[in-house]
Amino acid sequence: MATLDKSSALRLVTLFSGAVKGIAFYPAAHPAIRQPLTDLYAILTTALSQDDHVSWGLIDGIMFFGDHLFIAPSTAIVDLTNRMVEKEISRIIVTSPLGFDELEVFVKLFSSKSARFEALSRHMAETGITSFKLVRHGDESFDQGHDALEDDSDGGNIETYNRSLSAIRTICQDIERGRIPNSAPMIRVVDQMVGITMQEPWALLGLSMIRDYDNYTFNHCVNVGVLSMALGSTLGLDAMSVRDVGIAGQLHDIGKTLISKKILNKPGKLSSAEFTEMKRHPEIGAKIIREMDGLAPHISSVVLGHHLHYNRGGYPEWARKLPFNEMIDIVAIADTYDAITTLRSYQYPVNPKKALDEMQKLTDTILDGEVFARFVEMMGNYPVGTLVRLDTNEIAIVRRPNPLNENAPLVRVLIDGDGLRLHPPRKQALIEPDGSHYARIVSVVDPLLKSIDIGQLIANGDV
Repeated sequence: MATLDKSSALRLVTLFSGAVKGIAFYPAAHPAIRQPLTDLYAILTTALSQDDHVSWGLIDGIMFFGDHLFIAPSTAIVDLTNRMVEKEISRIIVTSPLGFDELEVFVKLFSSKSARFEALSRHMAETGITSFKLVRHGDESFDQGHDALEDDSDGGNIETYNRSLSAIRTICQDIERGRIPNSAPMIRVVDQMVGITMQEPWALLGLSMIRDYDNYTFNHCVNVGVLSMALGSTLGLDAMSVRDVGIAGQLHDIGKTLISKKILNKPGKLSSAEFTEMKRHPEIGAKIIREMDGLAPHISSVVLGHHLHYNRGGYPEWARKLPFNEMIDIVAIADTYDAITTLRSYQYPVNPKKALDEMQKLTDTILDGEVFARFVEMMGNYPVGTLVRLDTNEIAIVRRPNPLNENAPLVRVLIDGDGLRLHPPRKQALIEPDGSHYARIVSVVDPLLKSIDIGQLIANGDV
């Protein structure tokens, strides 16, 4: 269902939450209630004119409307989420025809804190409400669209990631052969990624943990693109801007294709001359991008500036006073995160949680502090791909953040409490929708100590 765009869907859910909360304090005719109800009715009737029903509710504690998920919830969404959990309601469905009076009565009934699912359903029947249907938690398997968001999309997402790797590899090969690269295959796969990312920014985050140490440059480019798109979507960029920042992320290091492999692969510290040569890659990359068809001009600008730093103390020095948009700060954060969480010949990888702590030290100098704060919010206290020990002594991998409780992400249990590997890993919520706790995270675990290859798990579809 794509009846409303995400902005309109968010406004609808926000209006509903506000009306439910306000009608407990004001009579329905009061302007503080009448106006939100009027606006809510207008949006609902517009949506119902295009579809026979609309719905919103909770999936794993995350509010959705149609195909839109609200990963970073506002206060209004948190209020509505808590109210629906208390009432044991997982979904509200509205069908046509809908009258204004019926909407008003439903909001009034829903506002009663004492009315749970059974009582609310009975009151709805007694008052003749037919355009609203409630689904009790546990009584419905979500439709195919939401099932796809949860599990079935994993294989397709990995295929998309692999197509992206192939496109970047081909671009680099064309550059090495002196050709102007064909951007079309990369653009097609980025468009697919944008479609996924705009609905749920976290959906591809796990893929950014895939590592191929023999093809670091290709993996790194795709991972930076994935992280940049997710962050751009979280920041509220429109689909075209998310597309552009994803392309810029994937192409940010293509200038390295023309840098000596001896310098790129050197295990120790670069000499002054070698570092001077390495610093040419943003300029080389920007020049290549300007020659490629189908790319917006500002993409080359982002690639040029991705090492300029927030305080403009980076390189290239001659570009420090050029005007740049927020995209260079987005790509810089994605680039830094992927780089420090990756094993290199000269670097031991930092786990995702510690990486965020390390990056915090770089804010307002190398990294934009405000943009980084949104990145941390998106990743959660335990970013996707973090290996954790639970107080049940189980070892699990974080598969998705929980926007309602950043200390209780969704996980897959890899090793049970007795130390036995699970095949396949078990999907587990640390906090159930009724508020009960399954387990708590007690520590972060080094994957190498458990002989666990996080990237391989994700590539195999086990996370």
